[in-house]
Amino acid sequence: IRSIGCRDRSAFLLVDTDTDDSAWFIDNSSVFKTDSMARILVKANNVEGYTYIYTVEINRPDSTWTEVNATVYSQSGVPLLSSNEKQKPVKIEKDTIGSEVMQALWGK
Repeated sequence: IRSIGCRDRSAFLLVDTDTDDSAWFIDNSSVFKTDSMARILVKANNVEGYTYIYTVEINRPDSTWTEVNATVYSQSGVPLLSSNEKQKPVKIEKDTIGSEVMQALWGK
């Protein structure tokens, strides 16, 4: 994981790229975590140039990822779409971005 500066002064750390070549980052300064849960900002930059920023809750014992809210930005940083509707928890599978985020937060 390496640090990437961002226009809004947050320090996003690169986690990895996914199978669609989207680059995924976590905002280390936004982390709130306990032994069993975490809330964090996650950013994805896709190949079309759009940026997605999510507030995510991770349940460590259940190994689930829940998007609390999301905003999509254009290439120029203009917000295009925003949602504050909390999504249903999704199981974090092995060898996915979710599992890599869990690794970054809690280690092995």
